[in-house]
This record gives sequence, C-alpha cells and structure tokens, in this order.
Amino acid sequence: MRVFRWEKKGLVFKPDIAGFTHGSHPCVLPIENDLYAVAFTCRDPKQRSHIFLSRAKIAKGCFELIGKPKLALAPGPLGHFDRDGVLSSSFLSLNGKNYLYYGGWENMVSVPFTANTGRLIFDAAAMSLEREFPCPVLGRDPQSPIFSGAPCFVKIGDEVWGWYTSACRWEQKGSDFKHYYSIRRAVSKDGIVWASDPELAIPFVDEHEYAVARSSVMMIEGEYCMWFAHRGTKSIPTYRIGFATSKDGLKWDRKDSLAGIDVSPTGWDSQMIGYPHVFENDGWLYMLYNGNDYGKTGFGYAVSKL
Repeated sequence: MRVFRWEKKGLVFKPDIAGFTHGSHPCVLPIENDLYAVAFTCRDPKQRSHIFLSRAKIAKGCFELIGKPKLALAPGPLGHFDRDGVLSSSFLSLNGKNYLYYGGWENMVSVPFTANTGRLIFDAAAMSLEREFPCPVLGRDPQSPIFSGAPCFVKIGDEVWGWYTSACRWEQKGSDFKHYYSIRRAVSKDGIVWASDPELAIPFVDEHEYAVARSSVMMIEGEYCMWFAHRGTKSIPTYRIGFATSKDGLKWDRKDSLAGIDVSPTGWDSQMIGYPHVFENDGWLYMLYNGNDYGKTGFGYAVSKL
C-alpha cells in the first residue's frame, strides 16, 4: 500500500474580506493550463455563510490565488432551503457545462439546523454562479432523513458517483445537541436525480465517533483513495483527516493512519485539521484543507509528489 507523505505549504487564504470571517471548504476546477477556479466559503456577522470565487495559478507544487476574491452567492430567499447560508462543496463538469454543488443551510426549531445540496451553474469567463433550481438536487431521503451535503464526484462510464455527508440522527442532552453523520454513496445519470446506497460507505469506527464529513475521492494507481474529515475519539474532540481505499468504490477499507497529514505543533492548524479537497496537477497531488475553528484561520494546502 502506498504511503502518502504530505508536505504542508502554509496558508493560501487568510480571512481579510471586509465584513466577513472564515475561509472554508475550498474546491477547484481547471480552466486552462495552470489556471484554476477556486470556490470557498466565508461568514457574515450573523454567521451566515456566503460563497466566494477566485482564480488561482497551480503549477509545480505551488498554489497561488490571483486577484481579489469575488462574492458569488449569498443566502437564498425567505423560506428556501438555503436561506440561512450557502456552502461550497464540489465542482462537476458534465455534458459540456460546469456546475458547483453547494450546501444550503436552514435553521430549525426542534434542532439547530438542516442542510441539503443544491446545484449552481458556473460561468468561468464571468466568474459567476447562478442557481439552477430553487430546491435541492440531493436532499433528505429514506437513507438520509436528517440532511445530505458536501458531495464529491467521480465519473464512471455514463454515471456520476457521488460520496456525500449523510446525517442519520440527532441526540439531545439537556440544551446540547449532537448530530451523527458519515459518508454515503449515491449514483446519478444527470447529476440531478440520485439513488443512494442503503449502507454507509464509511461506518463509524467506534462509539465515540459521530461526524465523518467532506470526503474527497480520486483514482490513484488503479485504486480509489478517499480523504475525509472525522471527529469524536476518546481523547480528541476536534476534526482530523482520515483515509480509506477501495478497489471498486463500493467496499472501503479505512486506514486513517495512512492519511499522511495531521495537526501542526503550533500555528493556524495546530488544534484542528479537516474538510480536505484533493486533486492532481501535472504529477503533483494537492490537498486544500482547513485548520483551527472550522476555517476561522482560513485555508491552506499541502502537496505530495505522485
């Protein structure tokens, strides 16, 4: 089994946009040569997330944002599934068009929130996003009765396979709420109508773990590799990055010790590390990820030579 050795390169984005904090859930789409589009999420003073777009130059193990990030999507209208926040998830190119899938947040009465996945049309020339539908394309269903979000994709033949965060239940103790969610696979022909597997792709490892989220899947040397965020161990309450492999994309072998990356001794990612987005460019693997406080310190990257 290949051992990935990630070299941390530091912060890419440190929150400095007037009126906004955080910088989380980055994802990229190649535009031309070494030029990429980058989507990520910042929060307003009411803690409502908004999606920003930027361009980046990515080459020879280096990642550099270009220009000033552009606010591309604000929370939706009253009563809609994304009224209380929008969260960048993953780009998908399908049938000649580019899409950004995103999470829509909605505050609830009985529990703190629910979240479901919508689809945006991405225009690379204008660096703009447009809602394709006023409703989710991947939402609550019999397999995910609480919420569904943060998908990543692999195209296999004429199908799109997506691995997404699937929430199964809430627990309440006094005034505290805890959600339980992990990674589930869904399949689609058009990226709109999805059929979800009955079983989780990544089951909880023990009774302490309760959150497995934001997977990133790619094929490397004939094997599917998945990095993901997970939290809830006997001694560590914050997110860490886990890892699993699969021969067929269906049955996964979890190998967190081989993730190849962990918190730093000090600095912006010393307390938490999570929300990975992994991609390849010209023989290099790149991982965009968040550090402390769910992106309050921004996002950085690490590299590994293929």
